[in-house]
Amino acid sequence: MLARLLCFFVLVLSAPAFADEGAAPTVFEGGRVITVEEAKAWFDSGNVLFIDVRNPINYGRGHIPSAVAVPYEYAQDKAAFLKELPAGKEAPIIIYSHGETGWKSYHAASSAVKAGYRNVMWMREGFTGWVSKRFAVLTGKERTR
Repeated sequence: MLARLLCFFVLVLSAPAFADEGAAPTVFEGGRVITVEEAKAWFDSGNVLFIDVRNPINYGRGHIPSAVAVPYEYAQDKAAFLKELPAGKEAPIIIYSHGETGWKSYHAASSAVKAGYRNVMWMREGFTGWVSKRFAVLTGKERTR
């Protein structure tokens, strides 16, 4: 009985670690999932803030030219991430990470929506999708908020 109980607690406590494996969701409550092409149209308009939530090393290896690095880690206090977002909650924001397995961007975008941001877009295909379309990329120059 004790062994079963111990196994149960191990499974319950480790569930969050396994929940984010594989492809991220295809829907995003409270915001909009956008394609790389839609993100590029926003990029061309110059009227959007791109937020790259990958770690600084990956950001430095390459990022969307106007994107700012606001790394998002699950274990960190979400308030640290949110304080880096614009003061105006109507501002259009596009959040991205690596690609279709980029759970960081999904969680970051969800956090922004829960904090009251009303124009949050999640580029689910992420940086991988952007590069696959051969859109402009900056490397080596770190730009953080």
